[in-house]
Amino acid sequence: MTIFIPVLIICLNGNCEFMQAQTYYKTEEQCRTSMEMQKQHMRTLIKQADKGDATVLEGTCIDVDVKVTRGKTT
Repeated sequence: MTIFIPVLIICLNGNCEFMQAQTYYKTEEQCRTSMEMQKQHMRTLIKQADKGDATVLEGTCIDVDVKVTRGKTT
């Protein structure tokens, strides 16, 4: 089974951070939708905080193959 995990990188005022969602998605489309929503949310927070613009705000969906055995994932 393949799962998709959204990951963002954001750089603001010379500091860069990675952000990983605490949930995963079963389709890449769901993951990308979630990632785009999170990017927009971050843009809104930055604007509200009057911190300028993010110099980098990018994201991707990491695909992970998960082996399922006897009802457990490994």
